[in-house]
Amino acid sequence: MEACEICLEVKNLFVKYGDVMVLENVNFSVRKGSFTTIVGPNGGGKTTLIRAILGLIRPVKGEIYIFGLPPNEYLKKRTVGYVPQGVQERHNVPMTVEDVVFMGVRRGYLESKGKFKDQVNRALEVVGLLDKKKKLIKELSGGERQRVMIARAIVSQPELLIMDEPTVGLDVESQRNFYDLVRKLKEDLMITVLMVTHDVGFVSEYSDSILCINRRLVRHAENVEELPREFFEKLYGFAVRPVLHKHKEGSA
Repeated sequence: MEACEICLEVKNLFVKYGDVMVLENVNFSVRKGSFTTIVGPNGGGKTTLIRAILGLIRPVKGEIYIFGLPPNEYLKKRTVGYVPQGVQERHNVPMTVEDVVFMGVRRGYLESKGKFKDQVNRALEVVGLLDKKKKLIKELSGGERQRVMIARAIVSQPELLIMDEPTVGLDVESQRNFYDLVRKLKEDLMITVLMVTHDVGFVSEYSDSILCINRRLVRHAENVEELPREFFEKLYGFAVRPVLHKHKEGSA
């Protein structure tokens, strides 16, 4: 059987904030074209891991490779799509949907906005918001705003999309629509997705693999059925009730 191409590899990673070791000896790899979720308690190092992968903080020790290159080297050549935590709250501003998406275009300093119109339109079409491109971002629902943020993240056609708790504040129906969109990105565009979340029920249904982080890599499950409710209760330190939302055939 042909070996799967590795999109992301983390080796022996240690990260400190001041005198506090936030991540210790984290090792894992992510297959190209997969949807991998990161779960774990607050303060367990999930966002720190994302920031290290993006080259925003320097590890004390260890190596990170995106398609075989260190983050800073990879980002000189390609874009990594990124939807940061709490991004919805920062968009109560008088900007149109297409203006927000254009912010994600990777371009030369002197290149005009008009040159990338088709690129912006394609990204909005993928997320189902092309008909709302002239609307103000603040006029959209929470679920629609998150779709705009995804369009902004994919407008430069990244191979890897990273998201940090993108479904916070969304109702169950909007969460379902969001995860269906992520599945579409993975299957139709072959984008590798890495996402921090607390949506245990949806994680169990949609993920190809789950990284369980609490300062260390507690578990890397390639088969989500390996993780019963009792495992999540131990990981989070309190009782959790993962509700499995059964996916309907053809609804992606």
